Parts: sequence; C-alpha cells; structure tokens
Amino acid sequence: QIGYNITSSSNCDEEEASLLLATTPTNKNTYGSTIPTTATPSSTLPPSLPPLIIQRPFGTNPTMCKIVILRGVIGGFGFCNYYYTLSTLPLGDATTLLSLYPIVTIFLARVVLGEEIKSLYIVAALASIVGAALISRPSFLFGSEEHEENGDDDGGVKLGYITALIGSFCASGVIVLIRKAGKVGAHTLQLLFSWTVFGVSFSLLLGHLLQQNQWRVPTRDELPAILGVCISGSIAHFLLNYAGKLVPATLAGLLRSSDIFWAYLIEIFVLMEHPKKATWWGVALVCSSLAMVLLASNEKSRNALKSLKSFGSVGNLTAVK
Repeated sequence: QIGYNITSSSNCDEEEASLLLATTPTNKNTYGSTIPTTATPSSTLPPSLPPLIIQRPFGTNPTMCKIVILRGVIGGFGFCNYYYTLSTLPLGDATTLLSLYPIVTIFLARVVLGEEIKSLYIVAALASIVGAALISRPSFLFGSEEHEENGDDDGGVKLGYITALIGSFCASGVIVLIRKAGKVGAHTLQLLFSWTVFGVSFSLLLGHLLQQNQWRVPTRDELPAILGVCISGSIAHFLLNYAGKLVPATLAGLLRSSDIFWAYLIEIFVLMEHPKKATWWGVALVCSSLAMVLLASNEKSRNALKSLKSFGSVGNLTAVK
C-alpha cells in the first residue's frame, strides 16, 4: 500500500519512487510480502546531497564519467582554438566566426538530446549572427585597410579561420554535453574540474609544441588585467555550467550568444567609445533575437504550467476515488 501511494502521487515521479523504494530497507510481514521501514543505512547517502567531489571528481558512475571527461576534453581544446583565433585574426572576424555556434547547437541538440527544432529559434540564431556581423564588422565582409596591408597570405591567419570554425563547433558540443551531464546528475564542480584539467593540459602541450612565446612571470602592470580575466572567467564558467544543466541546450546557446551585446554596452558606457550606425542595427538584431527566445520560453513555461495543473487535477481525482 505504501509503494502504491508513492508511485501514484502527483508530487513524486516514477524515478523518485523507484529510487526511494530501492534504497529503503524492507522487512517481511506474516504474509511474506515486504514492508518498507524508516531506517536508512549509514552507507547510503540521500539523493539530494551533492556527489563526493574529492573522491570522484569526474563522476559517480561510468556514464557520468564519460560525459564529464568528454566535456573537459572538448572544452579545453575549444578554449585553445578560441585563444588562437583571437590572437591571430582581426577582432571582428574572430567574433563573427565564433558566434556561429547557436546554429550548430540547434541541430546538435536535436541529434544528441532529441530537443525540438523550433523555427523561432532558427530565426533568432540567424538574427544573432547577422547582428554580431554588423557589430564586429569583419574584414571579409566590410573590408579593412589594416587587414589589406597585413595581407591574407599569412599561414597563421588562414589557420586562425580554421580554428575559429573548430572553436564554434566545440562551443556547441560543450553546451550540449553540459545539458546531458545535468540529466545524469553531474555536479557543477565536476564539470568545472574537468574543464580546468584538460584546458590547462592542452594549453601546456600546445604552448610547448608551438613555442611562439616563452613563459615568464607577468609584470606588475599586467597582473590586474590577468587577475580580472581569471576572476570574471571563473564566475562566467561557473554560471554557464550551472545554468546549462537546467535549461535546454538550444536555449542556452542562444542566450550565450548575447555576450557581444554586453561587450558593446561596456564599450559605450565604460570606455566611452561611440559605435557606428551599423553597430546600432546589430545591437537591435541581437536584442530582437533575445526577445524571441524569451517569448518562446515564456510560452513553453505557460504550457508546462497548464499541463502540471491538469496533471494535479487528475492526481486529486484519483486520490478521491
């Protein structure tokens, strides 16, 4: 009777009920059936507690370990591509090419996670990419005297365009893997630990192989900027990994692509720089894409709330019967 009440309750889904019954010790009654008891073994941790981060930093089961490690490998490799792209290409070219990942995320989330492809999300992603192009004004679309003087025959520049595309695909893979890790119960700190381990490993390996610059201690003038990057980057990655587990990957990719909008707000109000007219059109497109995403998510939330209310009504009717 207790097991029936658990599985039929509207406030407890089938997975929670099965987990509760599986971890609850039982005693046999006089009829030979099992009755759950209230005693809990000391070796069994409640499912609501966080996993043991120190003992198992990559996951508590084989499936979780594979996802967390893959997230670290793709994230660390993508981070190196991201840095190389920004260090070799003009800023506008790099920003535009690295902003292609929302489109890739839409289709990758469909294949890996089975998420629905909404036409509104595709329109929002395209608007975001066009807005990023208008804001950053890449040289391959708008031309640049500086870029023409430097020339396009440099092998490092050509490699930069390749790493930009690879970095965009890696960003899509990271967002999808974070969402998948959230579904299997991975902790945010496990995702951050994996990214840190493989990010540092790839950086040391590539830095040794390329040998473009020698390692040195930062100067006093460089330290504030480096510390600022470390602090803001750590907060940003924590929020990305935490939020990415909770929302659909398609939505996370679209919201993540708004970083160029915030960058230009800082440029206007902090650095006191005045952008061109095309930049304002780009900002308008990015804002419109965010508005479309928010409208779509609000509609989905309202539909989910209606379904929850109807499910609760059915549960109450069943309880009355």
